[in-house]
Amino acid sequence: METRVTVLVVAHSSAERLRRTLAAVSAQTRPADRVIGVAVDAKDEIVRAFDDGRVDQIVTTSENLPFGRAVAAGLRIVEEPGGEDDYLWLLAQDTAPEPTALARLLAGVEVAPSVAVAGPKVVDADDPRRIRSLGETMTTLGRTVELVTDELDQGQHDGETDVLAVSPIGMLVRASVFEEIGGFDPALGPVDDGLDLGVRVRLAGSRVTLVPEAVVSSAGDGVAGAPRGRGWGTAQRRARLARSAEIHRRLVYSRAALLPLHWLSILPLAVARSIALLVLKRPGLVGSEFRAAFRAAFADPRVFAARSNLAGSRRVGWSTISDLRMPWRELRRRRDLEREVSGDDREWVERTDLRFFGGGGAWFVLGSAVLGLVLLLPLVPATVLDGGALLPLSRSVTELWANVGWGWRDVGTGFVGASDPFTVVVAVLGTLTFWDPSFSLVLVWLVAFPLATLGGWMAATRLTERSGYRIVGAVLWTLSPTFLAALADGRPTAVLVHLTLPWLFLAGTSAARSWASAAATSVLLAIVVACAPVLALPLGVIWLLALVSAGRGVFRVLLVPVPTLVLFAPLVWQQGIQPARWLALLADPGAGAATTAVGPASILSGFPVDRDSTWSGLATGWSLPADILSIVLPVLLVPLALLALAGLFVRGQRRTLVLLGIALLGAGTAVAAGSLTIATLDGEPISVWQGSALSLYWLGLSGAALSGLDGLRRRGLVPAVVAVLGLAVVVAPLAAAKPLGSSSVVAGSGRTLPAYVDAAASEDPGIGTLQITPLADGSIAVRYLPGRGDLLDDQSTVRRTSDPTGGTDTRIAELAGNLVSRSGLDAAPELAALGIDFVLLAEEPSEVAALDDAAIDDAAPTGSERGPDELAADAVAALTANPAVEYVGPTDAGELWRNVGEAERPEQDAVDPFWSTVVPVAWIAVFLIALLIAVPTAASREAARRRPRTVGIRPAARRRAAPDEADGAIDALPDLVEPADGQSDPDWSDDAPVDGAIASDGDGEGETPDGDAPTVEELESGVSADPLDEPTSETADAGSTDEDDESPSRTGETR
Repeated sequence: METRVTVLVVAHSSAERLRRTLAAVSAQTRPADRVIGVAVDAKDEIVRAFDDGRVDQIVTTSENLPFGRAVAAGLRIVEEPGGEDDYLWLLAQDTAPEPTALARLLAGVEVAPSVAVAGPKVVDADDPRRIRSLGETMTTLGRTVELVTDELDQGQHDGETDVLAVSPIGMLVRASVFEEIGGFDPALGPVDDGLDLGVRVRLAGSRVTLVPEAVVSSAGDGVAGAPRGRGWGTAQRRARLARSAEIHRRLVYSRAALLPLHWLSILPLAVARSIALLVLKRPGLVGSEFRAAFRAAFADPRVFAARSNLAGSRRVGWSTISDLRMPWRELRRRRDLEREVSGDDREWVERTDLRFFGGGGAWFVLGSAVLGLVLLLPLVPATVLDGGALLPLSRSVTELWANVGWGWRDVGTGFVGASDPFTVVVAVLGTLTFWDPSFSLVLVWLVAFPLATLGGWMAATRLTERSGYRIVGAVLWTLSPTFLAALADGRPTAVLVHLTLPWLFLAGTSAARSWASAAATSVLLAIVVACAPVLALPLGVIWLLALVSAGRGVFRVLLVPVPTLVLFAPLVWQQGIQPARWLALLADPGAGAATTAVGPASILSGFPVDRDSTWSGLATGWSLPADILSIVLPVLLVPLALLALAGLFVRGQRRTLVLLGIALLGAGTAVAAGSLTIATLDGEPISVWQGSALSLYWLGLSGAALSGLDGLRRRGLVPAVVAVLGLAVVVAPLAAAKPLGSSSVVAGSGRTLPAYVDAAASEDPGIGTLQITPLADGSIAVRYLPGRGDLLDDQSTVRRTSDPTGGTDTRIAELAGNLVSRSGLDAAPELAALGIDFVLLAEEPSEVAALDDAAIDDAAPTGSERGPDELAADAVAALTANPAVEYVGPTDAGELWRNVGEAERPEQDAVDPFWSTVVPVAWIAVFLIALLIAVPTAASREAARRRPRTVGIRPAARRRAAPDEADGAIDALPDLVEPADGQSDPDWSDDAPVDGAIASDGDGEGETPDGDAPTVEELESGVSADPLDEPTSETADAGSTDEDDESPSRTGETR
């Protein structure tokens, strides 16, 4: 019989491409016998295009049908059944065949009667040299595998013919077989419909062949075959369709006995695969994974119909196609091969060695550790630190985490509410030293110097390739006045902020380009803001600017604040939304400590304390006039300021400008923080400490100075040494605060109450202590201390910025007043009702004394005023004479009395179990996701090596020679298989080539340069004898024009 070919062309939206396809059909050397056009949910212009193309018949439908169902709709108008010599040629609006395509396909199927399906070589419509599809198969577990995709066509695969399946694009299928097996599965499309058809054709006893000589170009519209493109929506749709199709085929192909097991495993597998997607830096596909799983589990009614259709058409067993499946070992080999040849075919920039050891970074970190131990030598044997804002932690990890989240806050007389986000940081630190949680802060203090040096050195790698200047950056960061003042004054929040900020800078510079970098940035941002909420304002401004400049990476940058927002959500509800105390959210967390706002001169110098006063003790001993200090100290800091400004006149001006903007934000925040009096300490108002904002200021200032040095190259050697020496002299008294005796940090006992009370609290954690402290102004400070007293992990800014227990506090204050005076009031009932077991007459703490001294500094005492000693004497007499309490004796914390009666245990307010569960679960989920994404992988490390380490400077790109089309062995290897979202995300510490220092432009979807924490290979390479190590010629001579400040050139693909 005569061979007849019916062409079915399915169109949906693009009339222009449809006309091109119809013209290509008309130009075939072997004309089609009939052409049927199928307009799917199409506009009138599609129908007109079919009319202009002179198709034989047009089928229109208002439904947006997938390709397989559209083909079925077109075949309904074919009256006569298909014979053995009748064929269907399936095309879409964007699939234009070459003139000889049909003739060669027919030649392929006429070779043997057993061949029922022939597939052409599908190439890219925009680049016909690139193969888009040439055969399909699946693994032993049913995962789809494209045999050839996204390769340059040099005829390397033209000998392949026998395959499991082919793409539906340009497929030629015998009409009788197509009808026998029931056509395409209506549940599939546009993904895996060709694969499923090929499997069923094979199981029906026929064969599927490739005809590489027949060429059909495809634009990837998604009408037939999976949609191409790297846009967010396209990637989501492609991933969802692929996973839905895979689950559907698994349910259809499985044995009946295993079908329930497969169905039950759908959702657990979705969870496991989502975790894997997070680790693989593809968080955008998690939603598609769950959508596909829920649809397959609960909204796929066609499974049983497809199983019935398969059973009715199957003639042979599954073993007949086993040889055509791809084993996992082969799939793994192909992926390894693809990774080896992945890269760019136009330009590439080789990352230089880190030179951590060879460049001297490791030795400076070691030297910093030794220096830190020497300066803090008295603290080495300590297990607990005391002084300033330092307090012991709870004695067990269980108690630490019990203070986290939403619930009963055992602060004062207690209240129900949110814990400070800082308590999460404290709990994590305490968990690291689980045997003694308080020891974690001792470790922080002892390793603070080397950690600051390491962080400064790593951050400096973003700004310079020169090892010497990296060391300068590390020294500048370690000698920050804020950091040294925080160590001396005992401010753990400020120390943690300073240690975390350089890593935030390191990760943030590539947040727009890498999911891993964005995830690491989000976690580090949460830590910084939890320790210093006042930094939420300047960091929020930086985030907005990064968002604007993120380009295609905008979604990554957009999600950076999510962990911070989730962490602060309960506190925002309690402090901001309910009572509208928004400024209270900016209060310093942790234990309260006295603060004194400093002036502009100290702020510009980076000092959170009065700059000149740090030298006052030494100046007095050396008989130096105070006026000399006000002149000499600023002069010593001038070289550093000049270096920062010099960056505006050498290469890298834009990043210097960004860094100076960060410094300006930090300084402005410090000025504003000094005037924010939103918390109280024992009744005295305290302002937000300016030091944390000055750490941000110092980050911008030292970064700008380092950028200036990098632009000066070797000419900056002398200015760098002068700037470092000047800074070292200025901060010397702060650095040596412990040896000089000016540090408030001491080795603690682990108790904040007398040992007698602490022992009683171990037996009964519900005991209460009334602490009464006579103050210098003639008043008393009264505090109710539950259990063991003040602990760092149970502090609450809600308690210090509001009055959640106002009524009870008033009763306690009245009781204290009666106890320290001979009022004659019987205190026993009130002591019992308030749950007070002990009364402690304490000395005035140094923090409150400092506040009092500042308040009455200019007031001269008169003979009529009663000082704290007189008050204490009267209080002792009154308490001794009070029959409700019994004198215990003197303690290291003051005089102690015991309630002779039995104290009641006040009933705690009810805690909503829903919120006490939801809050920690939400925190765990969000941070677990972020940490999984931030974990480096082999692919991320490999991608990181293809990008320069520095940001804001255009490196010299190397151009690879174009492949020789006649002899290109490397082109026979498959290119890197793109992840479903079009990204290959490296790990968190890679570079984002930007014009500034915060986020890169995200042009070039799929390019996600990344850097990682130094690997062993990186740390042990790049030894250089030059202290100011010149970078390689590719980066050292990148030029000094304004173009050098722009992003690195986009790179291409390996050929």
